[in-house]
Amino acid sequence: MASPLIQKLNTALGARITGSKALPGGEIADVSLLSLENHTKVVAKRPRADRPDTTAVEAWMLKHLAKKSALPVPKVLFQTKGVLVISYVLHKGITDVDAAAEDVARHVAALHKVRPAGKQPFYGLKKETFIGPLPQINSPSDNWTSFYAENRLLAMAQSCVNTSKINAALMARIETLANKLPTLLPSQPESSLLHGDLWAGNMLIDGDKAVAFIDPAISYGHREMDLAFIDLMGGLSPRFIDAYSALYPLDPGYEQERKAIYQLWPLLVHVRLFGGGYVAQAEAILDSLGC
Repeated sequence: MASPLIQKLNTALGARITGSKALPGGEIADVSLLSLENHTKVVAKRPRADRPDTTAVEAWMLKHLAKKSALPVPKVLFQTKGVLVISYVLHKGITDVDAAAEDVARHVAALHKVRPAGKQPFYGLKKETFIGPLPQINSPSDNWTSFYAENRLLAMAQSCVNTSKINAALMARIETLANKLPTLLPSQPESSLLHGDLWAGNMLIDGDKAVAFIDPAISYGHREMDLAFIDLMGGLSPRFIDAYSALYPLDPGYEQERKAIYQLWPLLVHVRLFGGGYVAQAEAILDSLGC
């Protein structure tokens, strides 16, 4: 006799589950490829026992991206407590690195042209989300520098202090940078819909095409955050930024002045999750900024 959950899944998917195979990428959730009796496949995600249940928020973020943008994302098929099932997107990996990077640039530039509804400027989101297993604070603001300082840098740095991943001295340096941000970042840049966790591992590439973007951490903010994330984590051809800039030109100073500031956010996320060498990378950025 199938469990009540399996019965619900079979009904929601319109076919009985006939097989399951573990997929890589289980840092935050156990991910499985499910085979159905109608010869289709779907992907099931279940949070690990030591991680929060982010399935409802992830489902909402995927639906938001699908509704508000043309970014290709898996379709949400089923979600209940502790389980998210999404469509399986066939992808065989990169065969042409430059063409794939240019295709990613096309999708990301289009995503960044999506504006929040209502009164502008607007930064944040009317819902709190997660980046991986970590809370991502989205309290709306009409000032980008204060939003980035409070809801990104200082919030994550404090979480790192609370879990003994960084010491008080490093926290003080981050606070010094936060106080300097009004002189380093624009206060009201165009607000873009951000993927939020944009690196090669969250892009499904089939040959020379990006066929899906997964594991979002969405909010509305300065588009350079996504670009800095990609640059920090690597995995794409240098053609990406050239192709992106041709489609959506960047304001002067991104490469030399703002990229490092925005890379401090994902570094703090990695410090919070993994510690280790990411602390030294964060310290190096603060050194370069005179903090």
